[in-house]
Amino acid sequence: MEEAAVKLLWIAVGTSGSLIVGVVSFIIRNAISKNATKDNVNAKTDLLEKDISHLTKEMNACETKFAILHKRVSDLRENSKEIYVSKELFHQTIKQLNEKLDTILKFVEK
Repeated sequence: MEEAAVKLLWIAVGTSGSLIVGVVSFIIRNAISKNATKDNVNAKTDLLEKDISHLTKEMNACETKFAILHKRVSDLRENSKEIYVSKELFHQTIKQLNEKLDTILKFVEK
């Protein structure tokens, strides 16, 4: 009799356990199916595509700005070369003027 009671107890435990597992799995499957509907997935995919296109546009704008800045830096370097040459010419001109002035002063003093 005790063996029959133990077997019956194990059958009851097994039945209630499988019932609990079945109910929990049903709840989980139902929750997943509600959250992962095709419309939700498509909507999230569309949002991600919009985000990617927006980021791509921003990256292209940054690349354009970088190219413009690079051109400006190159132009400034070229201008600074011209300024440096102009400065050299300025010094040479001043030197020549000083020599001419010295020559004129020599003639005036005599």
